[in-house]
Amino acid sequence: MTAKAVPTKARAVIIGGGVSGCSVAYHLAKLGWTDIVLLERKQLTSGTTWHAAGLIGQLRGSQNMTRLAKYSADLYV
Repeated sequence: MTAKAVPTKARAVIIGGGVSGCSVAYHLAKLGWTDIVLLERKQLTSGTTWHAAGLIGQLRGSQNMTRLAKYSADLYV
């Protein structure tokens, strides 16, 4: 795979291509943003995300984190 040049500016720069970074990029694109750069040091989800594959528990330590987990699980289905 050939490396592409990194743009010198963007409306949003997301650091990390794990589940959270990809989700932020997805949601911004869904809102119509087109000037987004997602940076990952290797390949998408090559960091800690793969450790949690399939483990989408919905009970968290705070109500907001529980809402986020529920939203994520609903989005994946």
